[in-house]
Amino acid sequence: MTASTATPRAQLHELADQAVRDIVELDAQVAAGEIPAAAAEPLRHRYEATADQALRALDAGAGAGHEPAAPVEPARPGRRAWTLAYSLAGVAVLVAGLVLLPDSVLTRPTGGFVTGNEVMTASGAPPLDPTARITDTQLEQVVAANPGVVGMRLALADRYVAEGTYDPAMRHYLDALRREPRNAEGLAHLGWLLWLIRQEGPAWDSVNQALAVDPTQQDGLWFRAVIALDGRNDPATALATLAQLQRQTLAPEVAAQVQQLADTARGRAGGSR
Repeated sequence: MTASTATPRAQLHELADQAVRDIVELDAQVAAGEIPAAAAEPLRHRYEATADQALRALDAGAGAGHEPAAPVEPARPGRRAWTLAYSLAGVAVLVAGLVLLPDSVLTRPTGGFVTGNEVMTASGAPPLDPTARITDTQLEQVVAANPGVVGMRLALADRYVAEGTYDPAMRHYLDALRREPRNAEGLAHLGWLLWLIRQEGPAWDSVNQALAVDPTQQDGLWFRAVIALDGRNDPATALATLAQLQRQTLAPEVAAQVQQLADTARGRAGGSR
């Protein structure tokens, strides 16, 4: 779609998506030492302002009776080969083209892991049960009224992942990390979502970034072990990661799942000799 044929709303979506990509890429460059934090701050403010203007225009019903002035897209820093930053529109396309995930991916035993999308809430916010009567719309309103409570936003994103609704989950993970770029839980869970939508490389990078921030982060360790085993065919790394997890105090049902995955990894390691 070219600029000459895109509708006003499509242009606003593209601006918002690009601004989100730029924010995440900028944070990655700062974390890698490629851009000084002081130099990055003005750029971040410009990207945030662009995204905010575009999203506000969309929320106000751009094109419904009048066309608001589209915000000017700021200059972007040089791109690097770090592929976590891609547009929400791109995520929507990826999700639309996915094959159905196996049932094990969608099974969520209370308080435990599966080799699918189960997580243990570590944000301090109460877990949001996907079967609860409160609606996603109501939860969105709560999060919107408390934008600085990152744990609540992550909990809502986890709920979306549990429902298999990946587009809004991605939006909330990215927003949480824009507010707290070194939030280990957010990085780990973003990595898991990327794994679920078949983005193995970015998933691996994000989970490893989470563990660089907090090497004991249990979700990050579990996700790393699963991706190492099922994505990278690396049972040795999976076993080493699970050993780190087993050194922690785990609930019995979680410990059982960790042991089961470790047994699977050992079996694959033996078969590869």
